[in-house]
Amino acid sequence: MKADIRQLVLSNGQELLCEVIQWPDIDIDEQEVMIIRRSAKIIVQENFEQGTRWFTFRPFMTYQDDNNSLVSLMPYHIMSIGHPSDVLKNQYRKYIKLMSSDLNTEAAEDPFEYHLESNMRGVDSDAPFDNIVPFKIDPNKLN
Repeated sequence: MKADIRQLVLSNGQELLCEVIQWPDIDIDEQEVMIIRRSAKIIVQENFEQGTRWFTFRPFMTYQDDNNSLVSLMPYHIMSIGHPSDVLKNQYRKYIKLMSSDLNTEAAEDPFEYHLESNMRGVDSDAPFDNIVPFKIDPNKLN
């Protein structure tokens, strides 16, 4: 299935690129939400002295940088929806690939399996600290 990548402008002015998993049907239920994943906030940065402008991507929500994390978005907070240009789509795909490689995740049979509560049974929260995942910090990257 081809990913439905859209560019959204939210009511607070934020722009984001995301893959739409499920479109809301407001005619049936006014409370229905849009389900998205791989959401990336578009950050505009400028250097007025040099007269340059550049764009970067950041995760839309804190700690939602896993590519399989689903996010629900209220459709009433969306001001505009568009199809991104091919250049923007290519940059977005590079960002998603970079995020995947940074997380060093291997494909599991069920990518949403970690959301199930049954997986947390039998986990001792007072267990030794050997279950902490170390982060690779690249000093050449802007965090």
